Amino acid sequence: MIDVTIRMKVPADKRNEVLQAISDLLAPIRNEQDCLSCHCYLDVEAEDVVIFEQEWKTNEALATHLRSAHFKVLLGAMKLLLIEPEIKFNTIVAMEEGKTLAAFKTGGLAGL
Repeated sequence: MIDVTIRMKVPADKRNEVLQAISDLLAPIRNEQDCLSCHCYLDVEAEDVVIFEQEWKTNEALATHLRSAHFKVLLGAMKLLLIEPEIKFNTIVAMEEGKTLAAFKTGGLAGL
């Protein structure tokens, strides 16, 4: 799985425009083949920071997305930024699912 995180510092006068562009992209990107998730978050400690996260099943799916019309729209929105966004690609080899908060309270990190 590939996790993509794009951290954007958005000028106040462009915030609504960037957020609207991203909002319009969420459903279409989620419907792309092998997209596992796609979300947008606002940083509660820095009101000018928008975080756009995606998870892709394979490198090939991500590569297809990076050539898509949806990604071109995102690139267009990023042209409104004053500084280059911070983009991270993380490959996740294994994940453990099914842990609950109760398991961490009783077992701490030892249960991982």
